[in-house]
Amino acid sequence: MTTLILLAGGIGKRANLGLPKQYFKIEEKMIIEYTLENVSNVKAIDKIILVSNPEFMKTGEELMESFSKISSIAEGGKTRNESIYNGFLKVPENETKVLVHDAVRPFTPRWVFEKIVEMLDEKGVVTTVNPITGNLIEVQEGKALKIHDRSKYAMGEAPTGYQYSALKETLEKAVKKNYLNKIPHDILLAMKAGFEVDILYCNCFNLKITFREDIKIAKALIKILEEGI
Repeated sequence: MTTLILLAGGIGKRANLGLPKQYFKIEEKMIIEYTLENVSNVKAIDKIILVSNPEFMKTGEELMESFSKISSIAEGGKTRNESIYNGFLKVPENETKVLVHDAVRPFTPRWVFEKIVEMLDEKGVVTTVNPITGNLIEVQEGKALKIHDRSKYAMGEAPTGYQYSALKETLEKAVKKNYLNKIPHDILLAMKAGFEVDILYCNCFNLKITFREDIKIAKALIKILEEGI
């Protein structure tokens, strides 16, 4: 069995849309609704824990009525990692696998989720990456210092998958040693807890809606998908 923790607790400051971007509407649907439609159709996902911005809990409850795979709702925390922790507290203890995904990634191919769930039969932690196609330039004070070998790096994406026991140990150690909110990403928490993090190269378009300009890209993609262009 696999549970997806869907992170929708952010405030969307960089997008400057007047509300958290996951609740922004494109063609009469909120971005989070497009994401929920996508992940709800992933056969390998059995349950969804929706981690909501605290000011949009009522919206979360309404979404729960529309999407049957949402089993419960948790309040988002001060950081991404705290939101994951809050969501994990709602995951059944008899669960075997847990995925973590962003509500503002509505176009992630479903095969990515399926493949990560499959990999978790043998791996403790698996995260999605994309290759870096441009030059990787180290900068300082507005000047280029060095071009790095991009083959040694990858662009971090989502989802990330965990065996239940691996995520449990990762979060418990972070809370016990008081670094849950001091480390910026959950895979760093996993590595600090002693887990190897395997990667899945997506090699695909996996837009994370971050800035206002991304809304225009999302609108175009939604039109293409709906019209089958």
